[in-house]
Amino acid sequence: MTKARHIRSSELDLLAIAVTHDGGAVRYLEGARYGLKTSAYHSQVVPGSGPGEHVHPYAEVFVLHDGGARYFVGDDTFDAVASDMVIVPAGMAHRFVNTGAGMLRQTAIHEAPVHAATYRAEE
Repeated sequence: MTKARHIRSSELDLLAIAVTHDGGAVRYLEGARYGLKTSAYHSQVVPGSGPGEHVHPYAEVFVLHDGGARYFVGDDTFDAVASDMVIVPAGMAHRFVNTGAGMLRQTAIHEAPVHAATYRAEE
C-alpha cells in the first residue's frame, strides 16, 4: 500500500454467516485487497450467539468495543468486556458467545491477508 486509505463501513464486505442469521452483522476487510498482511472483522453479535469452534493457521486478536463475551480458547475460558482484548494463538481451537444483555461489538484482527479457518463439526 503506497498511501493512506479511508474505508467506510459500507464499503466492507457484509457477510452472511451463522451469527448474522440471529440478527447480528459482520463486516470484513480483506487485507490482500489493500496490500496488507492483516485482515479484520467488525462484528455485532446478539446475546447468546457466537461462531462455532474453529481454528486459524494464524493468530487472531479480539478487541471488544461494547458488551461482553465468554471466549473458549484451547483449554482456557475468558470472560471479557468492553475495552478488553483476547489473543488466540495460531492453530488453537476457539469460539465465543455473547454473554451480555445487549449487542456485542468487537473487532477481530487476523494475522493474514485473507481469511482461512477450519470449523469443527457440530455434535
